[in-house]
Amino acid sequence: STYHVGGGSAVSSATAPEPSLPYLPCLSWGWALVSGGGGSVTPILARAWGRSLQLLRAAYPPFDPDADDGEGGAVHWPAFGVHDELETESPVVALSWLGRRSLVYLTAANEFAVVDTVMMTMQERLDFSEMSLVYAEFSLSRGAGASPRRPEACTTFMNSMRSSDSRLLVLCRGEVKQVTILGMKQQIMSLEEGGQWLEALALALDHYESTVASQEDNQRTSSSGSAGRVSSLEPSMLTEDEIWMAELLMRYLILAIENAPESLPYVSRNGMDLAHSHFEMLSGVCIEFCTTTKRLDLLFGPIFRCFYDARYINVFLDVMEAYVLNDRLRYIAPEAMSLFVAHCKEMKDLSTVER
Repeated sequence: STYHVGGGSAVSSATAPEPSLPYLPCLSWGWALVSGGGGSVTPILARAWGRSLQLLRAAYPPFDPDADDGEGGAVHWPAFGVHDELETESPVVALSWLGRRSLVYLTAANEFAVVDTVMMTMQERLDFSEMSLVYAEFSLSRGAGASPRRPEACTTFMNSMRSSDSRLLVLCRGEVKQVTILGMKQQIMSLEEGGQWLEALALALDHYESTVASQEDNQRTSSSGSAGRVSSLEPSMLTEDEIWMAELLMRYLILAIENAPESLPYVSRNGMDLAHSHFEMLSGVCIEFCTTTKRLDLLFGPIFRCFYDARYINVFLDVMEAYVLNDRLRYIAPEAMSLFVAHCKEMKDLSTVER
């Protein structure tokens, strides 16, 4: 990974990273969504200093009504703690929030990047070397003991980028360009078009957990959520997000099966059947996706039939067993259960069925 992601507990003051002259630190306030914050926005100060980019969370001391607020009284200054941080390849010269969970920055190498502040992952990276951005130059002042040499020129792009609503305005020499963030569905479609299927599915799961799941909690209880989705569902019971996420998973599964490696004699050097390993990975992806989104009707319907038709249903059942034993999957459709019992009999391991 290009970036190193770390976390830190809140402290009374955030320790500044070592500055990398001649690049000035950049600051940007925003009401943002961050990891561990649920669906609530939090005042976050983003700070870039050299190649270090930090998200600082403000913490206010408890209010004391008996404290003297007059002259000489205690001032309730906020403390800042490092909530998340990452390291860039080049020094950051401009920084701005764009929406509630997107932080954009520009580096000295003319790299424009967008970071998802919840997942702390790179959403987009663009080359701005042909943009002809407006910038300012000035000379850094030196202390009295500094050696008498020509002052070092410093470049800043702080006034070159400004956010407005959900847009980022970029000041160029001949025009003002506008940058907008794609919606979640558009981002996932972009990843799919680029062949980044696992990244697209992971982003879809994050979207489900942060939006759809919280809405469903008010309508379905955990006890009836899984069972109520195994039998035939009316399409009207599914949200638009649930429909296109299921279609995304099915497109991935069908494409992966069509391009699966052949079984023997194509075996890897360590003796592993590549086809078996491929379908084992596919089974894990599908079961994880469906248990998280509570789409057991999809898991034991079209997905189950795809593995059956591909003649790798036993691999699917083996992966499913681990989810059942770990209480991740508490329901098995009758057809799947009968095949699972037959599979255990064939493997002479009926104790698994009892567990």
